[in-house]
Amino acid sequence: MGKVITVSLESLDFLIMKTLLRNAQTGVYYQGIANWTNDPHDAFDFRVPERAIRFVRDAGLDRVEVVFAFDDPQYNVPIPIDERFGMKGGCASRKKP
Repeated sequence: MGKVITVSLESLDFLIMKTLLRNAQTGVYYQGIANWTNDPHDAFDFRVPERAIRFVRDAGLDRVEVVFAFDDPQYNVPIPIDERFGMKGGCASRKKP
């Protein structure tokens, strides 16, 4: 038979990634209806990029980016939401968070 390997959840912390929305101009993160925060730990986690992009499109937000955020911000990956995601002219509308 094979070996049993046990892994604590604490050892997997570095693997946990959040999918956040950030205003590309101000740097604030989406927290909830009409709420934005400077702290990525307080931001709403969309869990998957498709959900975040759909929200941006439906809410008509402008100049936002999806951020794949990790506990250590040096590994965060921002991706602008632009024409690659079906936004006209690189944005959904003229609403600004």
